[in-house]
Amino acid sequence: MLQMRYVVALVALLLSSNVPANTAKPLLSWAINTAPPFHITAGPFAHQGICDELLDSLRQHLPQLKHQILVMPQTRIHQALNNKEPLCFPCMIHRSQPTETAVFSQPTHDYRPQGVITRTALANHFSEQFGRPLVLAHLLANPTFKLGLAAGRRYGELESVLAPYRERSLVRSGDDGPVALLNMIQSGRIDFTLDYDIILTYLTKTAPEQAKGLVYVPLAELTQPVAGAIGCSNSDWGRQQIELINTVLPKVKTDPQFRKSLELWFSAQVLSPDSEIKPEKK
Repeated sequence: MLQMRYVVALVALLLSSNVPANTAKPLLSWAINTAPPFHITAGPFAHQGICDELLDSLRQHLPQLKHQILVMPQTRIHQALNNKEPLCFPCMIHRSQPTETAVFSQPTHDYRPQGVITRTALANHFSEQFGRPLVLAHLLANPTFKLGLAAGRRYGELESVLAPYRERSLVRSGDDGPVALLNMIQSGRIDFTLDYDIILTYLTKTAPEQAKGLVYVPLAELTQPVAGAIGCSNSDWGRQQIELINTVLPKVKTDPQFRKSLELWFSAQVLSPDSEIKPEKK
């Protein structure tokens, strides 16, 4: 009997030696922020944001990874990426080349170009004074009108136009920054902000009274669709994640739940994935 126990113990030891020492899945940390309709953390449309559904699909198609979701302010996300922390953010503007902040996936979907959101009366005035479509550079050069921006937000091609005027703009930090800025326009604290038309769609669906009297005005500087992308820190780790993410993007882009989210926030007018994307200026 004692000999049999030794045999059983030896077999168990041999079997255990064939099991990999580390069977844990590699960790992929995702940052999200409270910025509807990209990420929606509460309310009747909770977890139905465009980038919520994008992230859900990525998690389903990358089961070999352990996915950790971290809710962070936009400023902290930008800081973490700048510091090359092992982090990815699913809701960035696509760039064909990496930046100091991030390396980017292939495009995930298209947005209609960013524009000015303001009160109806001001929109008419802006068009008369600064052109139709509106020339943002001319509007910004006029100190009469107060611009509001969400803290930590980046605006792609508009960054070079915005740069000289950022210091005099009102920067709104905290949760739901883009929606809070729309409320500030309504109250007269600021005159306009820069954002996608889907921000107004979200406000119309969730608080229609607050959305009344606000309009989206196209910009002369942006005439082509803007491509969204996933961004990871510009490091060896980040490049490895993007390479892996790109392998599943064709399936993610046709995921029914993700497509349903795009239809919800684009009012069923989803841009074709074959839209010509204007390259980012370097």
